[in-house]
Amino acid sequence: MLIEPNPADDQFSPTALDLHIGDDFRQFQPKLYETKGVQVSFDLDEVQIPDLAPYMEPLPAESNGTVILRPKQFVIATTLERVALPSHGKPAARVEGRSRFARLGLVIHMTAPTIHNSFQGKITLEIMNHGPISLRVTPRVTRLCQLIFERVEEIPGAELVSPFQGQQGPLGSLAPRQ
Repeated sequence: MLIEPNPADDQFSPTALDLHIGDDFRQFQPKLYETKGVQVSFDLDEVQIPDLAPYMEPLPAESNGTVILRPKQFVIATTLERVALPSHGKPAARVEGRSRFARLGLVIHMTAPTIHNSFQGKITLEIMNHGPISLRVTPRVTRLCQLIFERVEEIPGAELVSPFQGQQGPLGSLAPRQ
């Protein structure tokens, strides 16, 4: 297993590894939330994550480098850390939010927490502020989520085919779906 940059000792808890938020935040263009004019829909059986790129824009940082997550705002971002889970050691993992942030109404990873065996890349987080107050995060500093490691019973019989394999940004690797 490889995690870059190398985690500090204080990132480890008895059952998890805290991960930092990276510095690539994306949000849907505000005009998509308007009830008049623009109406976009995707067929969930056909949509590929790179198809979202024209409808998203960077979430700008404040002058001090922090990022504000406003109430009811949905953002995707990647972890600072790059994770590589080799198939031969049979590791897998789950990415989860941290309870201290959940108690503020912040959902860090909405669904599909599995990080599959043989995955390589940064982890994309789907972030939603359900709380009533704005929350400030500092890219490369705030430990927004945790990785919980698991072991699969057997080395997988099939290769992982995913548009997220090798991803560096929140919209995947931009490779076509197989």
